[in-house]
Amino acid sequence: MLIALAIGFVMLMTYGKIRRFSWRALWKMALSGMTAVRNIAIVMLLVGALTALWRACGTVAFIVNAASGALTPELFLPAVFVLCAAVSVLTGTSIGTAATMGVICMGVGAAIGVDEAICGGAILAGAYFGDRCSPVSTSAMLVAEITGTNLHENIRGMIKSGWKAALAALAIYGILGYVTGTVPSDVNPSDASLAVGADNITKLLQQHYDLGIVTLLPAVAILVLAALRFNVKMTMAVSIAMSFAICIWQQQMTAAETVKTAFLGFDAPAEISMMNGGGVFGMVKMIVVVAISLTYAGLFKGMGILDKMNRFASRIANRLPPCGFASLTAVASSALSCNQTLAIVLTNEISGNVIPDKKERAMAIENTAVVIAPLVPWTVASLIPLGTIGAPTASILFACYLYLLPISNIVSEMRSRKKFGAVI
Repeated sequence: MLIALAIGFVMLMTYGKIRRFSWRALWKMALSGMTAVRNIAIVMLLVGALTALWRACGTVAFIVNAASGALTPELFLPAVFVLCAAVSVLTGTSIGTAATMGVICMGVGAAIGVDEAICGGAILAGAYFGDRCSPVSTSAMLVAEITGTNLHENIRGMIKSGWKAALAALAIYGILGYVTGTVPSDVNPSDASLAVGADNITKLLQQHYDLGIVTLLPAVAILVLAALRFNVKMTMAVSIAMSFAICIWQQQMTAAETVKTAFLGFDAPAEISMMNGGGVFGMVKMIVVVAISLTYAGLFKGMGILDKMNRFASRIANRLPPCGFASLTAVASSALSCNQTLAIVLTNEISGNVIPDKKERAMAIENTAVVIAPLVPWTVASLIPLGTIGAPTASILFACYLYLLPISNIVSEMRSRKKFGAVI
């Protein structure tokens, strides 16, 4: 994706030169789009250190160990959605959720005969639940930065606008689990659960970690400080410091090993390789992706590439509610850009005139671009999580929450319009 974005950047610059813009003007346009990258980069580096140390100190292992017991055959699909949503809220990463809880859910699902596509859909939906509304989610921070809104206020708005879709998705997974039948007739449920995944994974985690309750404290700190509306950077710094101390005192790591882990990522033993990842350096590529994506916005705007699209948007804006317009824009931008970051940036740029209110636009983006990108089969947001858990592309059809969210908000806005029109 980085190579593709770089090639696109070169092509845009070349196109600008053909249109007789000076190199100085083109670079000025590109840099103007990157005004938000500094703050985002700092936060992303902190997220890299945080996720690595959470893996090393046992926070992620504790959550996975405690949650995997809920993967019972009777309520398997709803449990998968809830557990993946919970892990994604705590970690703020869809890919990290897929690589940990998602792998376990997929393994247990295969053992008890759950359809791979349905199980993959529940994992994908849960993974992007937190990617949308976690206080440490990079996509949520990006939306807040480019719209000039407050992250904590956005999160409250996301909870308010997303709970109906979440409950509806939970109900659908419950019905799917009941209708399709979770356990084949020739499989003993208890044996199936032990055969793969949950029990075996928890035993391995307990062998490699000292999973005392103290390992959960870094996650608790994130939730409590976020609820108290502490600065995001300060919140993550506190959690990082706690994780650092737990690595040394609870997991018997040296200070040098802990520092190395924070920068290079956690290198787990082969048996629990799902815990690999994180690290400050591991976020550099993502920061570059965000930076290049933001230059597109500056170049599009400076060269007037989006002018025709904006005029077309203005013509159809009155016919659609804000979320409906943002949904169409998000589908097109996700399909063309193939990544969630650029889809968010383009949706914001195109929706600027149509949805001038910053808070309303931020909500529209969170309810569309963030969750629609994983529904486009060829985007990175879809390919990597599904590839990580070994789920088929058809899983997209069962990622209920991801399409119920924009649909429910469109319906809500249309009802509000009718009520407002009736009053007038």
